[in-house]
Amino acid sequence: MTNSSFRAVYETAGTYDKLLLQHFYGGTEDIDLVADWLTEHHAAPRAALNVVEFGCGTGRMTDAIAPYARNLVLADYSETMVAAVAQKFPDAQTICADTSDAVTSLLAADRAATFDLVTAFWSLSYPIGEFFEELSSAGVQPRGDQAVAAEHARKFVLDLVGLTAPGGHLLAMLFDAESPEQQLVTQAWETVAPFPGSGRAYTRHVLIDALHEAENRGDGTLTHTRLGGVAWAPTRESAREWFFGVHFKHHPQLLDNLELERDVEEFIDRYEMPEGGVALPSGVHFIDFHAVAHPRASLPDGSAS
Repeated sequence: MTNSSFRAVYETAGTYDKLLLQHFYGGTEDIDLVADWLTEHHAAPRAALNVVEFGCGTGRMTDAIAPYARNLVLADYSETMVAAVAQKFPDAQTICADTSDAVTSLLAADRAATFDLVTAFWSLSYPIGEFFEELSSAGVQPRGDQAVAAEHARKFVLDLVGLTAPGGHLLAMLFDAESPEQQLVTQAWETVAPFPGSGRAYTRHVLIDALHEAENRGDGTLTHTRLGGVAWAPTRESAREWFFGVHFKHHPQLLDNLELERDVEEFIDRYEMPEGGVALPSGVHFIDFHAVAHPRASLPDGSAS
């Protein structure tokens, strides 16, 4: 299986949007979590912010942030996704590149400390993971020196912080690797290749550890919230395609795994609703790094005068 075939679900126009399930947390859809955060921090939209979104896809989450943007940069590795989002947001600057390369190119273009909002929704685990492993004709392979990989991943996260303007925010959403849904996905991929370090949650640990480092050196404050919820599949078939088309990406080794097939069907059975549809238990980590002078900025107004 090649990298291009692994990414096919993102490269065929309309496929990802068709397979994508709605995600709800306490009755609130994921895009509305972002909209609520924007309202809390910036009130009504007034097109005042410099914003970059990495892993933008076809612009589903961009719908929430675009009204706040004076300048909008949208980056994705998929030409198909970039073409779709450019049509939807014609005034935005688009970058067709992997997230790590897009970050590097923006820093090289003197965009350090210029973005009021740096965002990545659901996608940040992938560029972090690519420092540790790669796809080849032999399957998923760990990179040779995992210590070097960890250092490169750490620098990547700190570069994201480096793009954030004083007073700005780095905002990310990551799947919860410990949720029942993701535990099943992890179990499946572990039959292909083991995950580095602490299992499939390692990308989140890399991100959080690097942001703690940035906080400890005084670059800002980190807020990290975990929310439990569901991925809502209106039919059994849409639930099945969510696993095999999106999570497993039609990997031959997983498609031919009869035991995995049985496990997925039993999982769907467990969470199928009597009135129809399947509520797959999920979780999201909502991560906000505020680029302020820490710890001074945490004092009440006037107390440090």
